Amino acid sequence: MVKEFGLPWIAHLLLQLFIGPIWGAVIRLVRGRVLWAVIYLLTGGFFAIGWIYDLVMLIIHRDYKLA
Repeated sequence: MVKEFGLPWIAHLLLQLFIGPIWGAVIRLVRGRVLWAVIYLLTGGFFAIGWIYDLVMLIIHRDYKLA
């Protein structure tokens, strides 16, 4: 999953579930996508569509990397 943090898959799932837009923005920020991180954070995970997409992809594909 997200190797930058060294957390297990279930930890990423719980973080994405409970603080999705913030966690998605943090992951994008760490990967150097500052503009996308700010937009993701300010729009609430692209108006929850991006947050739901990230959550579903994380559940379906355990090796899914949040872009």
